[in-house]
Parts: sequence; structure tokens; C-alpha cells
Amino acid sequence: MHRILGTRRIQFALMLCVLGVGSVDAQQSLSISSGSTAGLSPVTLDIDLTSTNNTEGFVLAITFDQALLAATSLSITGGVADSVGAELAVPEIFPNGATLGVVLDAVSPFGGQVIAPGAGQLLAQLSLTPQQLVLAATATAVQFTDGVLNNPPLSNLLVQAGLSVDAGSGLGLNNGSVTLLPPPPAELTIESATIPSNAGGPVRILLSNDSASQGFVLAISHDAADVTLTSIDVVGTQTALVGAELVVPQIFPDGGTLGVVLDFTSPFGGQTLPVGANLHIANFRYTCDSLIELPNPNLTTSLQFANMQFGTPPLDNIVVVAGLSLSPVLTNGTLTCAAVAPPPPTDTKFYVGPRGLPGQIGDCFPGEEVEFCLFYEDPTDNLQGMQMALCFDCDFQFVGGSFDITGTIVDEVGAEFVNTHFDNNPNDGDGCELIVGILMDALPPFDEQMLPETATPLEIGCFLMDVSPNAACGDTLSIDFCNGINGAGSVAIENIAVINFASVQGIDLIGAGCTIVPESLFRRGDCNTDAKVDLADAATVLGQQFSGLLVQCDDACDSNDDGKINLADSVYLLNYLFIFGAVPSAPGPDVEGSDPTDDGLECNLTISC
Repeated sequence: MHRILGTRRIQFALMLCVLGVGSVDAQQSLSISSGSTAGLSPVTLDIDLTSTNNTEGFVLAITFDQALLAATSLSITGGVADSVGAELAVPEIFPNGATLGVVLDAVSPFGGQVIAPGAGQLLAQLSLTPQQLVLAATATAVQFTDGVLNNPPLSNLLVQAGLSVDAGSGLGLNNGSVTLLPPPPAELTIESATIPSNAGGPVRILLSNDSASQGFVLAISHDAADVTLTSIDVVGTQTALVGAELVVPQIFPDGGTLGVVLDFTSPFGGQTLPVGANLHIANFRYTCDSLIELPNPNLTTSLQFANMQFGTPPLDNIVVVAGLSLSPVLTNGTLTCAAVAPPPPTDTKFYVGPRGLPGQIGDCFPGEEVEFCLFYEDPTDNLQGMQMALCFDCDFQFVGGSFDITGTIVDEVGAEFVNTHFDNNPNDGDGCELIVGILMDALPPFDEQMLPETATPLEIGCFLMDVSPNAACGDTLSIDFCNGINGAGSVAIENIAVINFASVQGIDLIGAGCTIVPESLFRRGDCNTDAKVDLADAATVLGQQFSGLLVQCDDACDSNDDGKINLADSVYLLNYLFIFGAVPSAPGPDVEGSDPTDDGLECNLTISC
């Protein structure tokens, strides 16, 4: 009804201007300009008037292919009718066209406004928007059409000297066209970034586009020897802001992909990325594979868009516009791993060594179970905890479950987290390893337990290592601190001390080990070393004690294994032989073996190594 009333209003106003119907000078014309537009960008066409007479009003009726174009406005703004003060302008927009009726002088006091004669005067402008994308240049007509639009239908005409001039009375109508062009390619850019070599950071992916985007696919490669891709997301991006409903990242050893659909689920609200330059659409997050400390130079590595390299099936980098997958311009970037300041010097020291002998090389025998301990020293700082990473010769084997803090400073202060894990496998490519983690205050109520300052090494905990029976005499088996190992896990562990809630590296690390030495073999009770235990051995003990008799193996004469040779050993042996007393302790009277007791007694008998 509004459209009909508008049409009748302009028709009535024009009737007031038209005093009759007849011919005027026929050198009058209306012309629609031609234009072009790329993608879905709007285009504006000029409607020009060429006239040799004063023009008192006009009607425009213009049609186009509604599958390709839609009108948004038909206006006199900025044209000659606007400049002379047209008093009535009635536009109407239809799916396939637009009309405009204009009366220059429509209301009292009737000042007689007219458009003076002239050639190519801007009369109105028609704004159009493409309705679909094309992949090749496509021209479509925009034309004057009489008797089709509006109700009742309107025809193109001019009002001059009170008479209407239309196509039938000499009005020239010159049509135009719009050429639809493929959209200009969007551009995807990897924004070059710098991250500290001891931490991770994001690389932003940017989109520049001239048409609203419904989604995109990214596929980006990196040098796996330089950096590691840890995650892909849209946090803090335009993609997240408009409410992307499908976000699918995939990570590969040397690259990653991201597929995004903005409007994927009901109720299909039509979310898109707006037209813009350098819109932040995604984050690829990396860490550097190597710590670089000053004054060493930074490491800069390439990040590249990689079509058909990742995914199954392989993916291309694309931008989706109006349902079409378009290939964008691709601009690669770089990631710089920046050298960082080395940690401040520390006076913390970690030791490993035999109990009471930090950093020392001890003696050990093939097949022996050897005890080692861990120690710390720091004369100026309290330690909240430490993590230790040790590599050991695989002729050692860590005895599972043997790590023990009982009686140490760690036990005394009350450590709340103590954990170890180990790798005894010599064939897995990374050697044999031990990981130790200790945190003094790990549980509520968080009482701030800390290890004290100390200028001498204090014991942290001890553990047992089995020496291989095949260890070669004279070899030294080492156990040393080493950084970047993973033990039985997957996380690379560094040697650090926790001081004032900070990870302190650069610790002085002192290793240890043991040297394979010959092992004495004897029978306990065989004091005369004749390979049997009998009454003569009791006599030999007495001879050694009271007559200065020389024996070859003091350990063999120590029948009661108390670390001393005296009359009690003879009595102990006689009890064993004749009144069913206790059997002498290992290695016993029947089989040769080594002394498990560290008693300082000498033995110069058969050796094994």
C-alpha cells in the first residue's frame, strides 16, 4: 500500500506540472553509466540528463538481473535536482529494479525551480550490490524499462514546459551495465615474531580481505630442528570475536593446520569475518628447541605457508567467501629465538658420591651392591627444593626403590614431595639415567620448610647401584650430573635449585663413581687357608694371637665376624665344630666368597675381577 500511495503521489504531482501532452525539442536523453565491481563490493552508477529545455520533473524506472544485482538506493543526493532544491522525491526499491519520481516545485509558494538545459548533468545515482561471486568477468545490463515497475506501472519521462517527454515522444534512453569481476584475492600473512629462547610464544596469522569471509584453512610449516609447534588456537582473535563455531587444529612434527568455519551450527546466524586489513585470525604457538644465552646470536627460522603438505587429504591454504574456496596471496614470515641473559652466578653445588664422601671415586667389585648418596652445598641461600638429573655408566644398574632420605637433612626438615624415576636400559638410545625431584613444602598448610644454608656438603638421600658381574678390573664406572635427560619419562629435566621461588641453573655439579678392583675370596673360619674348616683353624687363631703366627687372610680368621681377631674367634669356631654352635656368617665355611662386612680386615687370598 505504501508503494502504491508513493506512486500515486508522484503521479499526481507530475500531473500538476503537465499542462498538456505534445512534442518539445527532441534533443533530450537519459543515460545510465556503466561500472564494474570485484567480489561483493557495491557499485554506484550515475544517471545523467542531457536537455535543451528546462526540466520541471522526471520519472526513472530502471531494471536489472536480480540474480546478480540488488539495489540499495536510487537518490538525487549530489545531483542537479538536489542542487536546485527539488521539493518532492519518491524512490522505490524492487527485487529487480528501482523507480524515482521527482518534482522540482511541488509545494507553495511555487518558486518555479527547474533544471536548466545542459549536457551530461548528474540527475541521480543508483547503488547496487552483487548477489553472487563470479570466477570470470560477467557483464549484466542495467536498463531503462517502461511499464514494468510499480503499481500502476511507471515509465521513464521528463516534464518540460508542462508536457511529458517519454520514449514515444523523443526521449532518448541510453542503458548501462555492471561488469562483475572475481573478488581480489585475500592475503594471508604470517606475522614475523620474536620469542625468548627459554620460553614459548605466539605467532599471529593475519587476513586482509575485500569480501566478508565465512571460513578459512591454514597450513604452515616450520623447521623441526629449530622450533616446536606446541598449540594452535584463536584466543584473542577476530575469529573468536565473531563467534567461530568450528575450529579444528592439527599439529605435525614440522607444521600444523587450522580449519575454521564461522557459522557451522543451528540457528545459522551468518557469522563472517568482516572486510578489513591485517585482521588477526589465529595463533600458532611455538617454543625454541635450544637455549641461546648472550652473547650468542639470535636464531631466526622460516615459517611458511605449505599447500598440499599436511593432513589427509592434504590441505591448501584457502579463504571461503560466499561459499567459494578462494586461493589467497600468501606472505611467509619468520620466528626469531632471542638469546637471553645467562642465569646469575650461584654458589649452589650438587654432589654425588659414596656415603660421607661427596664427589669421590670409591672402590667396588664385580657383582657388588654399592651405595651412593646425593649432597648439596650453598653457603648463602635456603633451598626450597631441587631437581637432579644424573647419567650413569650402564655397567651400573639402579636398584629400584632404594632411594632413601632417612636420617638426612631433607628428612629432618620434612620434605613433602620426594620422587625418583630411572632408566636402566642401555639399548634405548639415551643411556642409563636417574631423575630425583624434591620439594620441601608441597602440601597445605604451606609452612615454608627450606633446606638451610651450608658451607659443607649435606646429605640429601642415598641409593644403591648394582655393579655388573662382567665389569672389567681397572675400569672406573661413573655417575655424573647431566642436563636435558628424561629418565623413564618424556620431559627433559635440568639440574636446578629452587631459591626464592625461582629456578636457579648454572649449579656447580660434581660427579663420582667407583673403580673396579680385585676382590678377595675366602671361607670364614678357614684361618689356615687350606680350603676346609676344622680344629686346625681354631689352633691357628690361637697361634696368631699368642705366638705371632702369620696368616694370609684376617677375614677368614674372624669367625664371629665382629671385625676383630681374638680368643673369641677360636671359641666360636670350636662351638660350631663340636657343640652345634652357630654357623660362621657369610661367606661361610663351605663356599668361597667376598666379605660383605666393611670391617677393615685384610685378606690376600684368591682374587676375582
